[in-house]
Amino acid sequence: MGDERLVEASGVERPTPAVLVVNDRESQRVAIRAMLAPLGLEVVEVDSGRGALRAVLHQTFALILMDVRMPTMDGYETANLIRQRSQTKRTPIIFVTSFGPDDTETLTAYASGAVDFIFTPVQPDVLRAKVSVFVDLFVQARELQRSLASITTLNGALRDSEASTQAVLDNVADGILTAGSGGLIESFNRSAGALFGHSGERLIGRPLEFVIAPACRDEFRGLSTGPGGLLGNDAGQHQAVETLGQRQDGSTFPMEVESGEMRLGDQILTLLFVRDISERKAHIESLEHQALHDALTGLANRTLFGEHLLRALFAARRNGEPRAVLVMDLDGFKRVNDTLGHEQGDALLEQVAERLVGALREADTIARLGGDEFAILPGGPTDLATASEVAFKIERTCAIGFQLEQEVVQVSASIGIALFPEHGTTTAELLRRADMAMYVAKRSGSGHAVCDAAAEKQTAHQLALLVDLRQCIAREQLVLHYQPKINLVTREISGVEALLRWHHPIHGLMGPGSFMAEVERTELITPVTRWVLDEALRQQRVWRYEGVDLTMAVNISARSLGPNSSLPATVAELTETWGTPPEQLVLELTESAVIEAAAPEILDRLHGMGERLSIDDFGTGYSSLAYLQRLPVDEIKIDRSFVMRLEEETDQAVIVRSTIDLAHNLGLTVVAEGVEDQTPLDMLVAYGCDSAQGYFFSPPCTADELTKWLTESPYGAATGVGR
Repeated sequence: MGDERLVEASGVERPTPAVLVVNDRESQRVAIRAMLAPLGLEVVEVDSGRGALRAVLHQTFALILMDVRMPTMDGYETANLIRQRSQTKRTPIIFVTSFGPDDTETLTAYASGAVDFIFTPVQPDVLRAKVSVFVDLFVQARELQRSLASITTLNGALRDSEASTQAVLDNVADGILTAGSGGLIESFNRSAGALFGHSGERLIGRPLEFVIAPACRDEFRGLSTGPGGLLGNDAGQHQAVETLGQRQDGSTFPMEVESGEMRLGDQILTLLFVRDISERKAHIESLEHQALHDALTGLANRTLFGEHLLRALFAARRNGEPRAVLVMDLDGFKRVNDTLGHEQGDALLEQVAERLVGALREADTIARLGGDEFAILPGGPTDLATASEVAFKIERTCAIGFQLEQEVVQVSASIGIALFPEHGTTTAELLRRADMAMYVAKRSGSGHAVCDAAAEKQTAHQLALLVDLRQCIAREQLVLHYQPKINLVTREISGVEALLRWHHPIHGLMGPGSFMAEVERTELITPVTRWVLDEALRQQRVWRYEGVDLTMAVNISARSLGPNSSLPATVAELTETWGTPPEQLVLELTESAVIEAAAPEILDRLHGMGERLSIDDFGTGYSSLAYLQRLPVDEIKIDRSFVMRLEEETDQAVIVRSTIDLAHNLGLTVVAEGVEDQTPLDMLVAYGCDSAQGYFFSPPCTADELTKWLTESPYGAATGVGR
């Protein structure tokens, strides 16, 4: 790549701009080279500070990307040495680093000559945007230098011909103005006249700062090429300066200015080279905006939010002030995406962003971190009371319905708050703890929550469990326990319910209450449900071969009944694999599961396949017997909370008896859960309940233990196991 050249319209070749990458880790150098490839630059790699010093002695670089932590000579030392050399003291240096434990470390970087930072992990768009800015500046400066050199050369050849010199100047693309020793404009070329909108002799005799916008003129007064001038040379190196030019009509525009000298006979003229950089600045600003803002909402993105937070923490440390970070996401957003589509989901996010901007102050930084997650950095000192006020304001803002096409949807905000310095002293710590607090708010339904050490520990425990859960099937840690169902007419076992357990290598045998909530919140629900069905039907076939014909009940999550559910296909495949008669499989669903939007369709498909459907924990949810009449349900299970209080509370007895009667009128069978004593059992028999299960008969146990129970229990002996 080092041999590539750019070719001008004139046919003159010039070298491709070069970028120096200094990093002792080859993997990072390779990654940065790949990210920069689309820019078509020459990328030179070195693995140490000494290598960087050797490189700058032999080549001119548009930019240096330097790692901070390197052996022998770190990035700060290397930058200081590069800055001491006159030829490289203005070469831009960007440090590639991560936020350290103490973010004040970046002050050292600025002192050593850094002009910017790229924080790891490096985002390709951010890297390319920042590199493009400095490369463009380098190319423009090089072109100005070449223009100056060309004019100086032509002046030497035509020094005796003022008319010829003017003719040359008129054909140069850059705007050029000349001034005498008094700093008054003596001539200008056509490009300068067009640039400033002047014609004729209007500029002649005016001071050079006349073409500068009034707000910027003071810094140009006394302009000279001497050592003290703003554009003065330094060892032959001319410095380009950005300022605002002013046209004849009073409008202003960004321009780049460089000065030089030329001799015309006995007279020494000051030359002012000017160039309109409006397009370049607009392009650079566009690239920077794209790299630092969310494309959908126009809010700051995670990178820009991190930079604002970093600056806020610098100020907070310096002044001893509290600051706060708020992280929020939308409860109900997934439902909008699933039911109305991603286009309407995006429209919702745009409306949320507009409301946040309207509700909060200009000094507050609002960012979209990704998906439906937003972050807020209140401007200025912020204690807990102030942060809570901001959270309440956001909650009220999001509580009003959002109009999506012809439908009004309701979503709410869950917000986590982390405070500096109580909960963290770096950007990474504060964002992480605010995020954890947000999940606490989501689980509790409280709207917002403040970072809490105990909650953080619990969240960390849940995250660790989730990591282990992803391996539990492959590691064969899941097991099924079985609890018998007893037919209250024959007083014999009629079926079993499969109950999931997890043999955790550290926490021991865990019931579903310890981990199923995490399973149901993730994509793990599909493989776990498949494993349970597969293992339960396999064990059912083992008992069938031993002469025990039992129904197998398996609990099904609401997540398995959503749109595009694979549950019917999975059931069909596994019942075929294990030779299970459809009526011998009972799928138990909670009341909340059957009212899911897609549930009736899925239930119809399952029932049409011959599977029996049961409503578990009946009486604790939202269903009614009238609602059940419209669903293809075969059975209800009265929740244990009613059964266990049958003796003590007459109201419970009335409810249980009425439920059994009404269920029978609808053609449903009834199972009572939680039978632990003889008296409730006798009452259930008197009420005509069909079946029961509970510790009175047997607790949940392993397949081997249940096989033994079948031979010893009066409720299982009639099966003939082992005979």
